[in-house]
Amino acid sequence: MLCVLLLTAVIVLCITFTQERQQFISKNENLTDEREQLRLKITNLTSEREQSYRQMSVNGDNKLTAELVLLTAGWTYYQYSFYYMSKEQKNWTESRRYCKERGADLIIINNKEEQDFVHNTSGNATFYIGLTDIDVEGTWKWVDNSTLTSRFWASNGQITEPNGGKGNPEEDCAVTVAVPPPKWANLVGWLDVSCDQNYQWICEKRISQFILP
Repeated sequence: MLCVLLLTAVIVLCITFTQERQQFISKNENLTDEREQLRLKITNLTSEREQSYRQMSVNGDNKLTAELVLLTAGWTYYQYSFYYMSKEQKNWTESRRYCKERGADLIIINNKEEQDFVHNTSGNATFYIGLTDIDVEGTWKWVDNSTLTSRFWASNGQITEPNGGKGNPEEDCAVTVAVPPPKWANLVGWLDVSCDQNYQWICEKRISQFILP
């Protein structure tokens, strides 16, 4: 009787081991298939990237070289644009001239994600952005003449920006602030300032500018 019980136990163990082994083999085969699919995706992405690089370099424009120059000169890539955050300070006009001399322009902030990117990378500096109402007081436009689709003006409960039209009509340019200095206590976001004041600035160049002729 004991032998029968032992034999039965051995058979059960063998069956269980066989089932677990088969499951392990199946899982391993699935992982192998997934790894192969991932390898193919990586190969396709690499091919697409190389094709994009070739397109950037057509007609002798050598746009890939321009991209690499930006990357090695302190520019940051985020969501189809390159950004340059200056260390020095200039007035708004000179800041914009600096950007345009490098094939870019002052930053145009189109959405909350882009504003958050600027907010999270700007530290405690104050940066000029490509926003002004210098042509028509109170009508704020970006440097490409587009109107605002998103607004991130600062407010602290007592002061609401922009306030240049209320006793300070010369405040025709905008800056963005993540950590406000004492004179702008608790004002986080966009503020209108005099275009003659010196601040740091942010240039933006869209990736399409490298690809399109």
